Amino acid sequence: MDLIETVYFGWNPLAHAEECTNPVWDEAEVIHAEGIRPGVTGEDHHACSHDICSHTDVFEHVQLRLLCRTCQTVHTISGESLTLAISHTSATGWGQPPRQNGELWLWPGRPVIAGGEPHQYLVTRQPATVTTETLYGIITRYRDADGTPRWLAGAVPDEAGAHQISTLRWRHASRGLAALEDAAAWITDAEQTAARTLVVAV
Repeated sequence: MDLIETVYFGWNPLAHAEECTNPVWDEAEVIHAEGIRPGVTGEDHHACSHDICSHTDVFEHVQLRLLCRTCQTVHTISGESLTLAISHTSATGWGQPPRQNGELWLWPGRPVIAGGEPHQYLVTRQPATVTTETLYGIITRYRDADGTPRWLAGAVPDEAGAHQISTLRWRHASRGLAALEDAAAWITDAEQTAARTLVVAV
């Protein structure tokens, strides 16, 4: 299963020309064709010693192309035996609108089972697209030693943060909470709560 970070982060937009006044891609098109490996002639065949390698002289060649009719930019993406997966936003998480909870916006990750609820959310303080710049928190579900579902929240991403949730580090982290709404409320008040609980011994 993809981590929620890889559902939302690490994907780079394809560039239009700088002067493009309407940066919108035309309908995506894909073509599957038979490719022949260069240098394969006569009895000199492509071979691979690995048992599970499907390399042969001939292979499936796949190309995906995108066109912007405004700036005339064309992107062609090629691959060998490219896998095509058709899915729905309810199965990927990505592409769904965020869920508002009080002052926060919760961006869903992939559900554990088809038709199930997401077990992770990225959190922002505004409905703008979640990015590394707008990310404020994370909420993830787990089961405690008794098998009871709990929610863990992290707030304020910080590479030097003391808490790691998923692969990201956070300045603040909650204990196990009973409900998603509790985790969202905890994130809302995370920095104020941390400041109030700071005790200095003299």
